[in-house]
Amino acid sequence: MVLICTILSGCVTPSGKNQCEEGLTTAEYLSDPDAATVANINLADLNNDGADEIFSARPLDGIVTRAICNSNGCTEQTFSDNLVAPVRTHIVDLDGDGLTDLIVSDIGILPPSDEYVGKVVLFKALGDDEFESTIIIDGIGRTVSAESGDIDSDGDLDLVVCEFGNTQGSIFWLEATDNSSWVRHTFEERPGAINAYPIDIDDDGDLDVITSLSQDDEEINIYLNDGTGQFTKNTLIDKEDTHYGMSGLEIVDLDQDGDIDIVYSNGDTLDMDFPDKANPNEYHGVAWLENEGNGQFIHHELTRVWGAFIGHPVDIDSDGDLDIIIGTFQLTDYFTNATRIDLVLLENDGDQSFTRHSYNNHLRYVITFDSGDIDGDGDIELIGGSHRMSFDGPSHRGIEFKWSPPGSCE
Repeated sequence: MVLICTILSGCVTPSGKNQCEEGLTTAEYLSDPDAATVANINLADLNNDGADEIFSARPLDGIVTRAICNSNGCTEQTFSDNLVAPVRTHIVDLDGDGLTDLIVSDIGILPPSDEYVGKVVLFKALGDDEFESTIIIDGIGRTVSAESGDIDSDGDLDLVVCEFGNTQGSIFWLEATDNSSWVRHTFEERPGAINAYPIDIDDDGDLDVITSLSQDDEEINIYLNDGTGQFTKNTLIDKEDTHYGMSGLEIVDLDQDGDIDIVYSNGDTLDMDFPDKANPNEYHGVAWLENEGNGQFIHHELTRVWGAFIGHPVDIDSDGDLDIIIGTFQLTDYFTNATRIDLVLLENDGDQSFTRHSYNNHLRYVITFDSGDIDGDGDIELIGGSHRMSFDGPSHRGIEFKWSPPGSCE
């Protein structure tokens, strides 16, 4: 069937774009009337007009929204066909027809389960903002990620999929075939995969896969590709504690030396087995794996903060280096004696030495960030969204964060 997305009105023009206020502030692009829970924010240019759009996966509502913004405000489209509980989006011209498509990972059910309710849905672009919804794969475990790349080096795009599941799961890639079907190749049969990114980490011309796991195993692995889709695993992080809480993975050249580094967070408070007497502010946090360029990585501690769910690199102060914004998932019934911090900004001095700025009573449960140029003016905007459900405290479905260093507004 052809899906024509509904256009919603009543969106808000961003406020305070030209004002300077020291510290971490927000500017509202989208109004927040429905208290929506957001699992993932993704900024990407679906209509190829040179400006990014805001894609929000809303699992409790069973929809993905797309906000198109300019100086006059924003309009939204809603994608819902074949979706139950979408948790992540990926935007790419999957079939090479010159039109950019939308790929959605649908977990099926949020609570832990081994039910085969996961799927990957393609919204194929037909032109003129019309899309045809088809299911690429379904009947699999709870699915949290699907990223594209030419895994077998045959000239078309395949998909790498995280089947998180619960006690069962896997990481696999779907091989695109000439007859528009998909062939599954599983290269890791374990539950808990939360990220799997195809990227040439060893600079040999083929795509490897960087993954993070958080369930029975707490790991970061690189699967080195031989060029045909056969992989050899190289483990970078392997924590024996099941309560380690691996939560986020960002692939970025943090030190801007020309190779790919890894920023990761551990702070999943829903593991439920955290030791009673341990201090979560000493255990959870964000770290950086520096790529030495020879397949070896140096581990750098960045900061500790409990409930650290994502550490997103972004040049938030426009000084040419990458800072890191950290969102936390700190529920009020957990760790009641621990200091509560909503957001942390790590300010980079240009040499990967970071100054920490902590913010409480700000916006809570911000588990997802992405950055890009939303209005096409060449400046980078940072958008975050809250996974709030019925939790107490201020939150937002998708809002811009801005930061001005102390003394910069004088």
